[in-house]
This record gives sequence, C-alpha cells and structure tokens, in this order.
Amino acid sequence: MRVLAMILTARRPLLTVLLLGALTFVAACGKENAAGSPTSAVGTRPAQATSSPAAASTPGTPAPATGIGSDVAANLFQNGSFESGPAPWISLTTEAWGTPFSVTDERAHSGKQSAFLELRAKSEDTGPKVFGVVQELSPPAEFPEVISGYYRVEDWVRGSPKQYLQFVVIAFGAGNLPGDHPNHQIRYVLGGVSEPPLSISNAKYIFLSREDPVTDKWVYFQVPVSKDFTEQWGDVPKGYQKLRLLFEVRYDDKPVGAEAQANTFYDDLYMGPAEGNPSQP
Repeated sequence: MRVLAMILTARRPLLTVLLLGALTFVAACGKENAAGSPTSAVGTRPAQATSSPAAASTPGTPAPATGIGSDVAANLFQNGSFESGPAPWISLTTEAWGTPFSVTDERAHSGKQSAFLELRAKSEDTGPKVFGVVQELSPPAEFPEVISGYYRVEDWVRGSPKQYLQFVVIAFGAGNLPGDHPNHQIRYVLGGVSEPPLSISNAKYIFLSREDPVTDKWVYFQVPVSKDFTEQWGDVPKGYQKLRLLFEVRYDDKPVGAEAQANTFYDDLYMGPAEGNPSQP
C-alpha cells in the first residue's frame, strides 16, 4: 500500500498536466466553432432591401431624386422630375428650334427643380419656332398606357394666333400602322389654339384645351396614349424602333411686327401603367 501511494503521488503532477491540456483543447474548439459556421440554426434574419453598392459608393453619382415618381420603376421616363439635372433630356437642333431648355430651381411642382422653356420672339421674327424638351426611348416591353405630368405658364404674351403648348408622341418605324410614314404621331394640344395649327399627314391632333393656357399655377394633364393610338391610328404601335416624346411651347406663322413671350415649366413627367401613377393629384 505504501508503495502504491508513492506511485500515485509521483504521478499526480502528470495527471494535472493532462487534465489542464484537455480543458485547453475543449476551450479552443469552442472558440473555433464560434468563429466558423454554427452547428445548428438559432434563428434567421429577415432579408432586407439594400441600395446598389455602386450607387452608394461610386464618386459623382447624382443625389437621389426627390420629385414625385422619381424612384418609381414603372416610369419609362428617366429623370422625369428633373431632380438629377438635364440628362437624358435634350433639345433638338433643327432650324425651327429656338433656345435650348434649361433646368431651374426657381419653380418646381415637387422636389426642387423643373424644366424651363423660355419663348422669346422679336418683332422682326417670323415663321415657326419651337422651344422644347425631348426624350427618346427604346421600345418598352409594352406600349405605355398613360402619359401625365404638370406644366406651368407665366408671362404669356401672344405674338401669333398660333402660339400654343403641346406635347407630341412619335413612334418611329411602326409597321402595323396605316400609311407609308417614317413615323406616326399624336400631338396633344394643352392650350393656345382651337384648331389644328398645322396639316401633317402622319400626325393626329387631340385637344386637352382650346383656350389660352392657365397662367401662374401648376396644371395637371393625363392622357390614355395607348387607347388614343388605337382610336386615331387603328392600333398601338408594334415593332417600332424608338419613341420620341416632346414637351413644347411654340408659335407658327408669326407675323412681322409682333413680339411674343412665355415662360413655361414642365415637371413630374410620367409614362407607363395607369395603376400606381405617382404624379396624380
């Protein structure tokens, strides 16, 4: 017995070392498991929508738009609220086009900015002149159901019997529509003339107003463009190459001796499905 006790006493430090080693190994395994994949599910965090990393981190990315419908995916217009500046809107450069549009923060239906068209004509000016803002789009999957937006007119001085506001929808290369036309148009008159100001074989006129434009207030407009093409041209455009949308203030056949002016603003332009249209009053 005395010999056995001496043996156990001599081996006690060794047992202590083995025990401490085992405890250290268990602790190490616990730490590795905590840093790696859990061995069992203890709950799942719900998925959350996040912004695009590129949009969040790319230098020079425009600030988020704040106008009505600026973040609505259904809107076929890009930057329909003009909160991100002028692009991709343009002015045409043909002879009949006047001063290019600009983006202003002096007037806005919502957000901080709108498109500004400055019609000015001297007494010696004659003929037609168009002041407008234009966007061209690739064919959408479905032809748009409605087009809507707001306009505002200030300092309206008539210099021609044919001084008016309109917006124009042009489908290029639609093979299913009648006539041997390179494009088919609907011209929506917002105000200023009571009869079609021009006779154009590939254009139909629809009047939203035949009176002078209302001044010094924002005016809402909406048209069922898909239905209108069906009624005016027999069908919605199909197989077309592109759409061109023009929002204008203009005059035609201005006589010598008269001066003309108008400050016109467009804002919160929308094109797409009628349901969910964010620009409605």
